[in-house]
Formats: sequence, C-alpha cells, structure tokens
Amino acid sequence: MTTTSKIRIATADTTNACTLACSEITAAVGLPVHPEFQEIEGDCLILELRLGSELQAAPPKHLAAAVGNGAPAVDLLSAWNEHASGQIPPKLCRDVLGSLYDDMPNVAHRALDDNLATAVWDRSDSSWHLAVPSSCDAQPIVGLSHRRGYSHRFTSLEAASIRSGLAS
Repeated sequence: MTTTSKIRIATADTTNACTLACSEITAAVGLPVHPEFQEIEGDCLILELRLGSELQAAPPKHLAAAVGNGAPAVDLLSAWNEHASGQIPPKLCRDVLGSLYDDMPNVAHRALDDNLATAVWDRSDSSWHLAVPSSCDAQPIVGLSHRRGYSHRFTSLEAASIRSGLAS
C-alpha cells in the first residue's frame, strides 16, 4: 500500500493565492506540491495539498516543522500521511453545468479558473457549496453539490468521487 503526505493550510484569499502558497511550501519542504482541494470562507483560503509522490511520504511532524519555519505566509492547520485506497468509487452528481451553456455561480467559475474542486461557505443559506470541474467531450463542465450546516464540510475524497463520476 502506498502512502502520500498531505497538509492543510490557510492563507489570505488574494490573487494567485494558491500558486503563491504552493511555491512557498515547495521552497520550505523541498518537495513538489499538488493542490487537491480548496475551501473559501470569507477572505480565507484553505488548501489541502499533496506533497511529493507516493514514494516520498514524510513524517507529518517533519512537514509541520518545515512549513512552520519556512512558509510564514501560510498557517498550517494539519499534516498527515494518507494511505492510498485504490480506485475512488464514482459518485453521481445531479447538478452539472456546462460553461458554454449555463449560468454558473461564482464558486463554479472559481473551480474552473483554478481547475480545482472548490467549496465555499454561503452565509445566506447556511450551507457549503462544492463545485468540481471536469470536462465532457472537451467541454468544461462543473458538478455542483451543497450541504446544509457549518460542521458538515466537504472533503477532497468527496470531490474526487464526484469528479470521477463526472468523468465516466
């Protein structure tokens, strides 16, 4: 079974925040960084990042120390090693929008622009909204899902499952 190193960080949601945070973390830990999921809450961007490759899993406490010492523009929320579970079962997404044909909420545009599954908290209806980008016959599409209640956030595994369902 392979293991992947992951971290969850928070930073200010500014222009190119994901790119800047990934560059800073790459410099701090010396491993390539791959964003897997982002969450927007107010002016804060929370990113779940995969570090290195499955062959390079590092101890979480070493990652935490490296990020804490070498990446001052981000706040480390957690670090862990995750075992690869193999194929992610696809999840059906009933609300799918095509970028050329449908009006899309801001979270869908953000997911397409960043090519990254994106969740956002909407205070007006007290729910999380998740947009997962994919493509169908070379047409950009976005699967949308929502969940009521603040404590029931989405995870990168759920986003991957929806993306897998969109791709099939």
